[in-house]
Amino acid sequence: MKNKVEKCTKKPVLHKLSLNKIRVNLFQSAIIRVLFPLLFSAILNAQDFPKEIRGYKVSNAKVTVKLKSEKTRTKDKSEVFVNVGDPEMSNVSLTGVTFEIPAEIDPLQQSGTVDFLTFKDFRVNDMPVDIEEFQNSFSFKKNQIIVLPKPIRVFVNSGQSLLGAISNLGNSKEEWTVTGRIFVFGKFKKFGMNFKRVVPVDVNIKIKNPIKNSNGGF
Repeated sequence: MKNKVEKCTKKPVLHKLSLNKIRVNLFQSAIIRVLFPLLFSAILNAQDFPKEIRGYKVSNAKVTVKLKSEKTRTKDKSEVFVNVGDPEMSNVSLTGVTFEIPAEIDPLQQSGTVDFLTFKDFRVNDMPVDIEEFQNSFSFKKNQIIVLPKPIRVFVNSGQSLLGAISNLGNSKEEWTVTGRIFVFGKFKKFGMNFKRVVPVDVNIKIKNPIKNSNGGF
C-alpha cells in the first residue's frame, strides 16, 4: 500500500524535448512581442521617408511646434520646442502676399548646428502656400533659447480668387490654421560627436490673423 501512495504523490516528469519546445515557444513569443512593433514602425517610417535626404540621414525626434505665448515646457517630454511668434504682413504685390513669422528654438538637451530648413505641403486654412527655404545657418546649445536670425517668409501666390479668399478670411477669422511639415537639416551633437541628420517636424497650429491685425488690408 505504501508503494502505491508514493507512486501517486510523485510529480509528473516532463520529457527534456517537451521542456526545450516550451522554452523555444516562449522565446519566439517574446521576440514577436518585442520586435514586431519595432519592425512595423520601421516599415511605416520607411514608407514615409527615404533613408537620406540631400545627403542627410533621416532621424526622428519629438519636436513640439507651439505658439510663443503658450507656456508649455516641463509638462511635455519633447526633445525640442519651436516657439512661433505672431505673423506680420510684410509685402503686398501683383504677384501675391508675403507674411513673415518669427520663431525661436528651445533645444533643451540638444546642441548642434542647423544648416537650413525646408518646408513641404504647407497650407493656411487648407489653402496651399509657398514658404522659402531657410538658408541662414545657426548654432544652438542645450537649455539655451535661440531666436532664428531671420523670420520665416510665407508667400501666398497671386490670383484674384485666391487673394479674394484670403481677404474674406481676413475679415472673418481671428485665427488661421497652419499645417505642413518642416525638414530640419543640421549636425547634432551626441556622445561628443557630430551627426549629420535631417529631422522631419509636423506642424499643426493656429496663428493670429495677420490681415485682420494689420493696418492695411485688401
